[in-house]
Amino acid sequence: MGLSGSNRHKRTKTGAKKSKHCKKRKFHLARQPSNTKIGDLKIQEVRVRGGNIKRRALKIDSGVFTLKSDQLTLKSSFNQVVYHPSSTELMRTNTITKGAVVRMKENPLKEKINFELYKEKDPIFYNNLMQDKVYAVIASRPGQCGRADGYFLQGEELAFYMDRLKKRNK
Repeated sequence: MGLSGSNRHKRTKTGAKKSKHCKKRKFHLARQPSNTKIGDLKIQEVRVRGGNIKRRALKIDSGVFTLKSDQLTLKSSFNQVVYHPSSTELMRTNTITKGAVVRMKENPLKEKINFELYKEKDPIFYNNLMQDKVYAVIASRPGQCGRADGYFLQGEELAFYMDRLKKRNK
């Protein structure tokens, strides 16, 4: 017996069992989550409904990230999930999903931007750049498209996540 995407096996609001009015169908079929981890690139192709193909990233360690203020896009690698809005379990196991906040291995922006512009405009981002602590949010769905793309955190959003990280470390 596989995973089911239907709700026919569940009970009603009052607790009664739902009556069986049809058999199991192929479109009720569900699959195990990919739970993409950090590591050397490993992608599995899965045939899905309609003959289409999903590329499930089982392991991934890099992606294309954008610095919104400078419209600068570059490939960069990450090494840790530092915050996850939906589950601390995903953060603890370094599982990469959409919305995960990751820390970059090295500062990919070192040669690309002028740091002094951010000294007054965005002091938190500037301090993190000086300490080589660059954070980014994953905006794509690695378990669906096989890529981990996103954007670098800066401004109010960076301040919000830095506050969350400080609370978690206490």
